[in-house]
Amino acid sequence: MADLDGRSRGDAARHGQRRLAAIARAASSVADAGSLRVTLDEVAREAARAENIAAVQILLVEGGTVRVVGNAGSIDGEDFPQRLEQCRRRGARPMFAEAFRTARPVVVAHRKSTLMADPAWEPLHEAMGGSDWDSLVAVPLTVRKRVLGVLNAYYAPGTVPDAEAVEFLDAMADLAAMAVDSADLLARSRRDAVAAERARLARDLHDSAVQHVFSMRMQAAALSEQVGTAAIGDPRSVRAVADELAGLAEHALADLRGLVLQLHPADLVELGLAGAVRRHAESVAAAAGVEVDTEIDPELDAAEPGLLPTEMQEDLFRIVQEALHNVVKHAAATRAVVRVRVLDDADRAHVAVDIDDDGVGTGGRAPRSGALGLVSMRERAQRWGGTTATGDAAPGFRVRVRVPVPTAVHGLG
Repeated sequence: MADLDGRSRGDAARHGQRRLAAIARAASSVADAGSLRVTLDEVAREAARAENIAAVQILLVEGGTVRVVGNAGSIDGEDFPQRLEQCRRRGARPMFAEAFRTARPVVVAHRKSTLMADPAWEPLHEAMGGSDWDSLVAVPLTVRKRVLGVLNAYYAPGTVPDAEAVEFLDAMADLAAMAVDSADLLARSRRDAVAAERARLARDLHDSAVQHVFSMRMQAAALSEQVGTAAIGDPRSVRAVADELAGLAEHALADLRGLVLQLHPADLVELGLAGAVRRHAESVAAAAGVEVDTEIDPELDAAEPGLLPTEMQEDLFRIVQEALHNVVKHAAATRAVVRVRVLDDADRAHVAVDIDDDGVGTGGRAPRSGALGLVSMRERAQRWGGTTATGDAAPGFRVRVRVPVPTAVHGLG
């Protein structure tokens, strides 16, 4: 008997270690989240591996609509929401809905036999009957007292989920909820960044091209007035107005071209990040009269345009673009330096983007919240797990951006 008790305690300890290891691995996958679906599939797989579970589903419930966002095991989730809705119309009562409504775990022993005997569940009989399971545990996904969805665990026959099993699934559901919440916050921050960038472009359009076009309208009215009076006899006065109109049109066209380039950085497609940064620096120098030097890492400069993800290249290019815009508009600088490098550290390669100018800086004052496009730069770096640091230098202002190279990218670092 003592040996049996010892083996039982040893089995329980090993089972507990498996659960802790599964939680740790799932937490790691959440921390490294790239795709929400990939992350939640991994959480579901870790839960199934640690327990005697035939299948795990992670469901989101949004406005009464159910969506499968994570899946492991033999229950097909592709058309599960549609078939589930058919069952509900027939009068079926999903137990996970109880977990969602009460924000408490629900454990139903021998759920499969009940479900398969109920005609209301006929649309899901094939999917649910093809898997070897017996009991069901439904655990809510909760963040800040808000229930986002449910984790369904379908236990294999012969296993009765106990309190420790439910506690383990509750921990896994918390990790899934954290991943969903993080993805939602990231999506909202991106939308906010897009809205802020559109507002900035609108301000730039109003401050430049719109003002020029308004002046052109006034000059055209003046010219029309002169044509209808005796002043037409003096060609010099007409020519002066016409020259002013031509100059205003040239400035307006240059402003509009600049805004179009901001919206569609075609140089990225043709030249890649390094070439696009170099060309943009030349354009800024020519238009604004500010000396702009570029220092491009030879490794990055020689790389093919598609080496880094296209969206990452665009975000890094936009950061340079925003920083140089600030140099021209705010810094009163005569010179700026843009450095784009690949840095190796102990764990991972990073793309480093540094912009320095010799302007007035901020005088030691913190920039206004949301000013100088700093929010946009920070959001773009954070999208890729990167960081942004800004502040006064000696002299001028400094922008430092560090973005890790995706682990799937080879040839850098």
